[in-house]
Formats: sequence, C-alpha cells, structure tokens
Amino acid sequence: MGRKGTGVEVRGNAIRIQFSLNGEVVHRTLRRDGTPVPPSEENFGEAKRLAAEIRSRIAAGTFCHSEYFPATRKDGKPLTVGEHLDAWLVVQRIEPSTAAAYASAVRFWKSAPCDDKGSLLGERALHRLKASHVMRALTFRPGLNAKTVNNYVTVLRRAMDMAVADHALEDNLVRHVRYQRQQTPFPDPFARDEVEAIIEYMTERYPADVANYVEFKFFSGLRPSETTALRWADVDLERDRVHVHRAIVRGLEKSTTKTSTARHVLLNSRARAALLRQRALTQLAGDFVFLDPRYGKPWTEESAFRRSYWAPTLKALGLRYRRPYNTRHSYATMMLMSGMTPAFCAAQLGHSVGMLLSTYARWLDGEHNAMEMGRLEASLRRDSSPDLSQSRHRRRAVQR
Repeated sequence: MGRKGTGVEVRGNAIRIQFSLNGEVVHRTLRRDGTPVPPSEENFGEAKRLAAEIRSRIAAGTFCHSEYFPATRKDGKPLTVGEHLDAWLVVQRIEPSTAAAYASAVRFWKSAPCDDKGSLLGERALHRLKASHVMRALTFRPGLNAKTVNNYVTVLRRAMDMAVADHALEDNLVRHVRYQRQQTPFPDPFARDEVEAIIEYMTERYPADVANYVEFKFFSGLRPSETTALRWADVDLERDRVHVHRAIVRGLEKSTTKTSTARHVLLNSRARAALLRQRALTQLAGDFVFLDPRYGKPWTEESAFRRSYWAPTLKALGLRYRRPYNTRHSYATMMLMSGMTPAFCAAQLGHSVGMLLSTYARWLDGEHNAMEMGRLEASLRRDSSPDLSQSRHRRRAVQR
C-alpha cells in the first residue's frame, strides 16, 4: 500500500492523503468519527478514490477544504468556535487595553446562544459556523449599543480570518454580517464659567494635588492617560512646554501615546501656574507630576478620581455630569473659539487636522459663521458700488 503517485500513504496506524493547494503541499490524516482510519485494502482503496476526487475538485476550483477536513483537536474531535477564539487571542500582539477588549468580545461569543435550542456559539464546531448563528447571537443581547456590537463583530471576523488562513475554513462567513450604523456624539465641553466653578470648588475642599491636576487638564488638553503618565523630566518650564510621549492605560505604563506619536504641548499661563504649584508637592520625588493624594502614588485609573473627586464636585455644583475626558474637549473648543488656527490646535492635541475639523467643526462654524458671511457681504457691497455699476453700464454701451 502507499504507491508513489496515488497521493495516499500509510503513516503508522493511519492513512494520510497528500495534495497540492494554492502552491502548498498539504498532508491530511483520514479520520472517521474523530478516529484515524486504520490501514486496510478497503480503506486504502477509499482513500485513493477520495484523493482523486480532491484533485479533480481542486482543478475545477470547487474544492472546500473544511468540507473534507474539518479542524480537529488532538483527540480528533472537531475544533469548536470557542477553542479557536482562545487560540486566536493567545497569538495577538496587542496593547494590554486592547487585549482586555478582545477578551471581553471572546467571552461574549463563547457564551452567546446562537439558535432556537439555546446552543452556545462557543460550543459549535468551527466548520459548522454560519452567518445566521452570529446574527442570532446578537439578537439575544438587544441592549448592546452599535459601537459594542461592531467591536465584537470585528474580533470574530479577525479570528475567522485566521481560520481561513489555516485552511480550517474555506470562507469567512462572518464577513457577511453587517456592521451597525452608529452616530458619533458631539463633544460636550464645559462652559468657561463651569470650568472656573469646578476648579474653585476643588481648591477649597480637596488637597491641592487634586485642584492642580484638574486645572492642568482643563488648560492643557492632554488625554487622561497622558496626564497621569506625565513626569517631571517631561516638563520644561523654561521653554513653557511639556513633552508628551507616554501613557498609563488600565494601570500599565506605555512608552507611546494613543496615536503612537510624541508631541510638545505649549503651556499657557493657567497650565503653567498649575505646574508651578504642583512642583512644590511632587518635584522633589523627581518622578510623576500628579499623584493620588490619598496614597502618594500615580493615578493608575480614572475611575478612582471620578468616584472620589470628580463626580461629587459636579453633583455639589449642580452641573450636568460629563466624564473627565471632556476637560480635553473644553480646551479644544477654547482654542478654536479664541481664533487659533486648526493646524496649531491639532498639533497641540495630538490630532490630525482632518480629525480636529470633523470633531470640532461645530465650534468653528458657530463662532466664525458671522465673520465669514460678513466677508461675503463686504465683497457683494464692493461689487454693487456706484463706481463699479457705472463702469458696467459704460462697458455695455460700448458693446452695443
């Protein structure tokens, strides 16, 4: 058994088929109910017929790898969707914050019912997965917002892409699941009087570290992750600027910002004043600029700050709740409404100009609409001036 040219050979106590697919030599052990098919004349004859059928379908372009050889585990049983998702997650080289989001999506898919019987998607054989299973799983969680649904679908799509690349699936059926439309909410900045009220309240009632921290956030526009990661070595008070090139996300320090682009942020008088006050509190330690005054350690997550200081302050002042990230939106709108160029504002915030314009166009339009219309009206008045009107009449008379 196992003559050359048949594409069939005996390997130990099993029969193996060999064929070429997309320029790659593929070897597959034949299995029946998850168990390797033992060598025998009858089984070898079936293997040769199967090998010939596979070669014929490859030539015709109708071969489906997963139809003939579903992905299996070491014990020969079909690989499940959940097992494949776990394997995919392990090989991802991503930031810890992204890994946490991916893990959340994987947990969702593994535990999601996907049919009328309540069967879990994660327990379904990988090669039996259908687009309808995915869509049905989403219907069992109607409360998920569009952004979360799209994030979950993206994770599943990428995991199934790996299954296709590994020949475990012929096609990624999840790509037939449409993303949901989502509306990007407008930024919701604080008005200037609200900003001053928040800083004043915190100055009077909380440790100086907290008031300095909040004032710096309002008047520098740094992301929360960038503010918490700021060190005194990054502060240049002689040149009135800070070097922003790292972040703290989910308690872990990263050597890059969200956009992986370092930048210098120029200090205005308010941001500089907050740093000068803070210098007396933390500069001698020579490390992080802002510390949690309760423990003398860096802020590792925003939730502690929100819970202990931010939310109580807004409630006491009777202000509508907005998350601390909106201090950044507040500074962006301050800059734009004061007439600074979008290019300068984008560089300070770590945005592209296009992103800044799409995010904050409302404030550009609102402040400058009257100015732009004024320019148009001035142009129209010049065009309709008496001298210009008489000149037009003279040209018309000459033409006649």
